[in-house]
Amino acid sequence: MAMLLTLAQLRETVQTTIDELAAWFVAKPRVFAMRRPAQQLQFELAARLRERLRERTENPRWDRLQFDASEAPSASPALPAARPPIYVDTRQLFGAVSADKRNPAEPDVGLAVHVLRASPSTLELDENGSPLGRAFGPEDLLLESVFLEHRVQQFERLSHHCADGALIVVYSNDARRKTAVDTREIASWASWQTPIDTVWWTARYFRAKAR
Repeated sequence: MAMLLTLAQLRETVQTTIDELAAWFVAKPRVFAMRRPAQQLQFELAARLRERLRERTENPRWDRLQFDASEAPSASPALPAARPPIYVDTRQLFGAVSADKRNPAEPDVGLAVHVLRASPSTLELDENGSPLGRAFGPEDLLLESVFLEHRVQQFERLSHHCADGALIVVYSNDARRKTAVDTREIASWASWQTPIDTVWWTARYFRAKAR
């Protein structure tokens, strides 16, 4: 028989999984050379969280975690979807039987990863203006910050619908530039962890509120 979780156990599992993800990407900084590193990090986070929850509940068939890989988190500052890319329906975890009467003591959980990436130290272009040795050009960090704040607003809205949230923000600065992230013009609320000098990360948590 599957074990049920308490709210404290659920939140602890989410926190532990985020710490595991951070250890993973710090050990693999080349992931930030990918075109969409946030998508890869979200895939890793979803897979790890699913396994941790299966282990915690002793239910290897549990699969109420939804992962939407279609959203391109860094594509534009457009408003994000109603739900974040990773969403956990927690009813089975808590043993809840009603889909209608949700409460902040038994919240669903939404998660997302947002990557802020500084420009490379040098950028060579070919005759057509395309970056040499790269499949994509540098990103506009100020534009990225707009999308990040939209993501914060998304989680704040979600918290009023009986859902916890976790927003993981990773800052990659291989060129060691002094950007708007360093001067705290972007993500001024962040309490950065700096496991290595070229990768910083932080997590912002949103707690479910009564409707």
